[in-house]
Amino acid sequence: MSIRRFGIHPLGKYRLPCPPFSEPKEILSFSYSEHRKICMDNRELKYYYAPQLDPAPCLFDGVDSQIQRDYMVNEHIDSLLASLCHLQKQAADPRIFQSDFVMFRGMLTRMFITPYTLRESWAMNATKLGSAIYIEEDLTSEKIADRRGSSDMHRKLTYGGYKFELLCMLNEPPNRLSPEKLEAELQNRHNAVVNTNTEYCSVFRTRLGAHSIISGAEIDCIDGEKPAEFPSRSYRELKTANVLDTERKVLMFERYKLLKFWAQSFIAGTPVVTVGYRNANGMLCGIEDIRTQDMPRRVREKPGMWTANVCMNFANMLLQFIKDCVVETGPEFQYRISYNSEDEEVQITPLGKCKPFLTEEFISKFSGK
Repeated sequence: MSIRRFGIHPLGKYRLPCPPFSEPKEILSFSYSEHRKICMDNRELKYYYAPQLDPAPCLFDGVDSQIQRDYMVNEHIDSLLASLCHLQKQAADPRIFQSDFVMFRGMLTRMFITPYTLRESWAMNATKLGSAIYIEEDLTSEKIADRRGSSDMHRKLTYGGYKFELLCMLNEPPNRLSPEKLEAELQNRHNAVVNTNTEYCSVFRTRLGAHSIISGAEIDCIDGEKPAEFPSRSYRELKTANVLDTERKVLMFERYKLLKFWAQSFIAGTPVVTVGYRNANGMLCGIEDIRTQDMPRRVREKPGMWTANVCMNFANMLLQFIKDCVVETGPEFQYRISYNSEDEEVQITPLGKCKPFLTEEFISKFSGK
């Protein structure tokens, strides 16, 4: 079983016009409950309401009382597969399920940003069922440790992201709330305990170049009521970053953070990212709304920065490489897709027969499709 290699360099080969990209269209949404149960409803959809900055809240408050999900549990892509099984039970149009790839947004994001994050190694697992290739993160013990927080400060910074989300969200659309109820909601969210079990996820179809993709993404919140058509146009991402009070901090933010913000939001069709800027003590000093479409323009012509077309062309070519290599059909046949920062190349290694990471329910419903 030979290893296939995809060299990253030269980056100039990706400096082409952007490949076609279809606006993501939601086909389903689901929630993770407070106990990490998958629920095929919108119970965890939250509604944006700007955080109060006077007095400035501390994003580290409550770090020791948070309720954390069990990161030792490898959830694979179970929830994404469960959502497709649920959709199939609703007698949905069979064409909805026809795709070349099925994966969470995080894997696509990783592919998009690799040309500009060459020091960050990564690994994924792939398997082919019918005509579709299913991809999951290869969850190593090091990755689990990183999620749990490798240091006290890392733990605080990770928590601060969740705390910022809480301070930006309501449980109901603000236009439905009386002034008294709104005031109570604002007080409640200030004192609420962070629970990282809960999530609201959107499942959507898109296309990059010739590759049709079904993906799923955690959605932080929405502006106003959820519309029936293209709700992604109303979704909003919530992020945190250091206060940009030096030229170096601005450089690092635009070079790395803004790249990831753009890739995540662009892939899911999210139009706005709200960034909360915190100081070294975790105090929320300000917020900025950045439109996804404006991010590439913000760094254009600046030395050492990224460009959207390189990201998109790299991902497009990598997906074609994966198609060419992942050919053995059957959930027991798996491949390792890995990027090694030392060699600066993507390798695809056939693993032979392994325990399937697709669920039994999904295999029984979608084998042969």
